[in-house]
Amino acid sequence: MTVAQNKDHRSSRPVSMQQKLQLLQQQQQQYHVKPITIRTNSMGLPGYSQPRAQTRLARLAQYGQQALLKFKRYHRIRTRRGFERNWYQVTAALLLFILLFVITRLFTSVASFAFSHETLLGPRMAETLRALETLQYTTSSGATIALDQNKLYSGVRRARLYQGTRIRRQIMDLQDDPIIRVVAADSLDEALKLKRAGFRPIVLDMANREFPGGDYKADGTTQEAGLFRRTNLHQCLDTEPRRSEFYPLPSQGAVYCPNMVVLRKSSTENNDFMERPEWMSFLAMSPLRNPPLVPNEANEMILGERAVVITKKKIQNMFRIALDNGHDAIVLSAFGCGRLRNPPESVARIFKEVIKTNYMGGVKKGRTFGEIVFAITDYESQDRNVENSYNYDTFKRVMESPDDIVVGEEEPEVGEA
Repeated sequence: MTVAQNKDHRSSRPVSMQQKLQLLQQQQQQYHVKPITIRTNSMGLPGYSQPRAQTRLARLAQYGQQALLKFKRYHRIRTRRGFERNWYQVTAALLLFILLFVITRLFTSVASFAFSHETLLGPRMAETLRALETLQYTTSSGATIALDQNKLYSGVRRARLYQGTRIRRQIMDLQDDPIIRVVAADSLDEALKLKRAGFRPIVLDMANREFPGGDYKADGTTQEAGLFRRTNLHQCLDTEPRRSEFYPLPSQGAVYCPNMVVLRKSSTENNDFMERPEWMSFLAMSPLRNPPLVPNEANEMILGERAVVITKKKIQNMFRIALDNGHDAIVLSAFGCGRLRNPPESVARIFKEVIKTNYMGGVKKGRTFGEIVFAITDYESQDRNVENSYNYDTFKRVMESPDDIVVGEEEPEVGEA
């Protein structure tokens, strides 16, 4: 071999592993052989690696095999350094305990809510369901009262869902301003008084947005649970196909439930059956739950800007739905205050602003009510046996205070959806 040939031969010989692999790839491409991939090994150096599997299942098996090899190697390193040989068993047991704890918490807080309230049934609600099923009940005096089936289901069939985006607002030429009262009483009892006085009232049901009636089957203490226990609202909201149609409730909408039967007295009278059933209409609307709060100038927590806009729209829609169905009186509550953590000061001021802007002033204002009653009872405080007057005092102070509410512009008229 000549010197020139020997020089050329030495120049083409690979001098590193990288060049050797590149030369091997060139040869495989030349002879149509499937090339191998050049990947760094566990030492961070270039070397041979296993070809990637073609199918997804094979790739998963390949990844699992590689993970197992890394785990074994890591285990050998730790045991050589003096760690216990069963450290991974302790870790697995700890992870399993954490997983079981998380699953248990989720089940009790979410899944078991629907399950328990489908199975557990309080004695008062059981009596109400039995009375509505048999179309009769027995009063404390021993009298048997029969219920009219046709009238009972006529209101259920006429229940209507309002989405809250387009609700008609009626304009009147001349009318008197409504009478606004704040009372510490049950909302349904106050509505029955208005009905006996000649009004056609409607009662606000502070509804659970996801679960109709909330914990009403377990004789809950919320306002909605009390209404379900005393009326046939569950037939209107918690039976198919209406439940699937109405729930979850729209963010700014409501369900109008006309002519529901009232067959029980209030909780102050032990929820005894009434001597004569009454009929009442309801509006099921959900308040905001745990809305974002911001501090004001006095460092008091109030509703954030976005929460104020949503709550104001809800209140406007509840008034319009009631007037659209011919009601001349409405019985409201501390909308979302208490358990749902809405500040009473903010909610009361929004109510007052909406009433002053759209339903007072007389000439060419939206059709208004004869009476607007805030029947407020702190249902949360009933569970803790404390004085239930905070929400009542706040609403009464705001509604009876001098007119410090800035009257906003009325919204343009929209048609009914």
